[in-house]
Amino acid sequence: MFLRVLAIFLFAFSFSVRALAGDPYTVSGVHVDAIADNALEAQTLAIAQGQHAAANVLVERMSLASERAAKGFAGVSETDAPKMIRALEIANEKRSANRYLGDITVAFNRAAVEQYMRAMGLRLISTQSRKRLVIPALQGNGLWTPNSWSSAWQQANMENALTPMQAITPNADVFRAVANPDVRALDMKTLKAIGRIYGVQQILIVNAEPQGSGFSATIQDIAIDTEQSRYLGRVRGVTAADTVANVVRKVEDDWKASAVTAVNTKTVILPVSILYRSHAEWINLKDVINGSAQIRSAQLEAVSKNGALMSLYYGGDIERLRNELAFKGVSLRQDENLGTVLTRTGYR
Repeated sequence: MFLRVLAIFLFAFSFSVRALAGDPYTVSGVHVDAIADNALEAQTLAIAQGQHAAANVLVERMSLASERAAKGFAGVSETDAPKMIRALEIANEKRSANRYLGDITVAFNRAAVEQYMRAMGLRLISTQSRKRLVIPALQGNGLWTPNSWSSAWQQANMENALTPMQAITPNADVFRAVANPDVRALDMKTLKAIGRIYGVQQILIVNAEPQGSGFSATIQDIAIDTEQSRYLGRVRGVTAADTVANVVRKVEDDWKASAVTAVNTKTVILPVSILYRSHAEWINLKDVINGSAQIRSAQLEAVSKNGALMSLYYGGDIERLRNELAFKGVSLRQDENLGTVLTRTGYR
């Protein structure tokens, strides 16, 4: 009877976690391995350890390293971690008489996380950037030649990151778009063609070379709709998977630095005209506004079939606001007749 109840319990948890795919409050791929006097105790210990590890991954994801250091934050305690968890899912289970292994995905309760971060004096950054398509290149290899570097990207789960990512899976359309399978052939025209194939406006080129048992990789972040390219630096890892994780962390840190608004800055009111072509586009723009780290509040003044007037209350740095919105596919610009205009990037 106990096992049947446990199975029902875990099934309910699994359903809840899958429903949160793409949610930054979900941490996936946490490997657990524990030994105890019996199988049940080993499983209990492993899951507790996994929950603790996942909670620390989440807090690191949603806070600034500089603030954690300034506050002397030493990590989430083993007693605090379970209080923030809403659901979990277990995969790849293996067990013996006294050992338990598996991979867990943990979904956290937003309100509990917010309360915990406030108590720790840490600023919460939960807004996500738009998705990036990752093109992993390995020195001495063709772009689409299978290797351990590209394989590590295919195996990584990055949809819950603050900067969601999807590793490219080359197909016939890509082969036609990229006649020369060399990273140097990826000019803006080619990248735009790839972007159309995968429906993305942001591409990350991660160019790696072997270094010991791991890799050293440079990161180029490219917005193909605005044709802006930024070099985010170089990262290293002791394994391919470790290097991938460090790349994701580097891009997340860059995003958090650009998205965060200092709490002591004054609030500025910005009247904007919001233009859209459909109700779905209007809903999407509202979601971007509501999820912005820069915008503290928004007041709707008027709305029609194709546009709306809104007052945005933000921290005062217009370029930082413009940058955050651009990375979510939204343009904030000046119009001679309408003043400040907010639209989807590429709106005509």
